[in-house]
Amino acid sequence: MTRRDIILKLLAYGIVLVGLALINYYVLPLTPLPVPLLLPVCAVAAGCLEGGRFGAGLGMVAGAIMATLGHGGWGCLALLALLALVGWLCGLLGQYVLRQDLWGHVICCVILVGVWEVIQTLWVFSHTAAPLTVLLPLAGGEALCTLVWAFPVYGLNLFCCLHYGRIYHE
Repeated sequence: MTRRDIILKLLAYGIVLVGLALINYYVLPLTPLPVPLLLPVCAVAAGCLEGGRFGAGLGMVAGAIMATLGHGGWGCLALLALLALVGWLCGLLGQYVLRQDLWGHVICCVILVGVWEVIQTLWVFSHTAAPLTVLLPLAGGEALCTLVWAFPVYGLNLFCCLHYGRIYHE
């Protein structure tokens, strides 16, 4: 790939990431549905399609956007590192264990959402007086909504991957 192709590809992925951030933080909270985790799912999709290094880079950018727009309570560097690790691991899973297609992406998203919701539910349960009977339906709704949104997010990332050339990994 030429330098121009790489710049166009990064620009396309950046537009998708910013668009998903706007939808996730400014449009979906206005609906009565639970708000999904679109930016981590975008990092998973990029990792599955492009490989570990690209997934880690996009995960870092997604973590920076999430920390800037509202998830800063976890610590900006921790969120940045966490999503970089998620993108890298999903890229390695897609490259060596799973297929680099929709089903590999869905499997990685199920793992991500399961771990994310367990950690978040345990964190809230240990720091507030909210009972698990309240927290578990909230976590389940958010997980289900995230998994439904995983399909269009994958489609947007697949569009970037196919129309701007795949960055081949070593």
